[in-house]
Amino acid sequence: MGLVTGYLFFLISSLPVTVPDATDNCVHLMTGDTLYATSFSGERANWYYALPVRWAYDNMIPGGEPMGLGVDTLRYRLFPLSSGVSYISLIPGEEALLPSPGVFYLTADPPSELLADTVAAVEPLHLQYPDCVIQVVSRPSDDYTGYLFEMINAPFLMTPRLTVGGNHQADCRLGCDCAGLAVYGARRMGLDIPYAGPLGIVRYLTSVVPGEFLPDSSIDPVVYISGYGDSVPVGSGGLVPGDIVHFGTQVSVFLEDKGVIGTLDPEDMLIQSWFDGPHVCAIRDCGFYHLPLRVFRWSASE
Repeated sequence: MGLVTGYLFFLISSLPVTVPDATDNCVHLMTGDTLYATSFSGERANWYYALPVRWAYDNMIPGGEPMGLGVDTLRYRLFPLSSGVSYISLIPGEEALLPSPGVFYLTADPPSELLADTVAAVEPLHLQYPDCVIQVVSRPSDDYTGYLFEMINAPFLMTPRLTVGGNHQADCRLGCDCAGLAVYGARRMGLDIPYAGPLGIVRYLTSVVPGEFLPDSSIDPVVYISGYGDSVPVGSGGLVPGDIVHFGTQVSVFLEDKGVIGTLDPEDMLIQSWFDGPHVCAIRDCGFYHLPLRVFRWSASE
């Protein structure tokens, strides 16, 4: 399947795979797919990939430190990939520098402003430079947690919202905050969920196990226990991958049962977005380990 931009042609080797309309300038891959890209004219070109500058961007502080950027402006850096060739063949994740799963940008012979030390872009980079930049997105699976991995390498962005051009920063994978990551995956699954903060999404959630839970250090190994002495079961009838682990001010998504198998404990794995952007970590290392948590899942009716 192919996608043509101004002068780039992209071909994906494994099928089925979703390729949006060319106006979207975005190629979706599954982990392990090969991406072939050639200059439309067939002439030799210098190829680069771009990643966003990792920072905790904050739409609530227009022009704030440290970069003095506007509300809807992010920064990117370009890195050389290949020189003087008319086409390239890439397997993101197997190449030394290209991420998979996650999001990055690919360009050939970009204009001079894209070759600066950093590039400031108000709109998504692949839409601000539609003639020479493509967004490449890969995921490991066609399920809720698989879609969350598309946000890897995007920066943390507090309160993602519409750009001046009407592109939603989270839907376009410019960045997201904690709740934004959880909502992004739901929207990719076709759920009609608006972007909102941690408290705002609760109305779209259903409790998995009622109550609040804290790690009980008097138990070895440590597990999460409610004030009534109840634990959180993991597996059939309990918490499963894709469920929401809600810390009140932070939203994370349960990913994998580790440590004490069958019971929620600090070694279990989450995917979340915090100051270092979307990432996978153990509950113990998520930054909210000490807070009481509740467990939810998206309501099926949404």
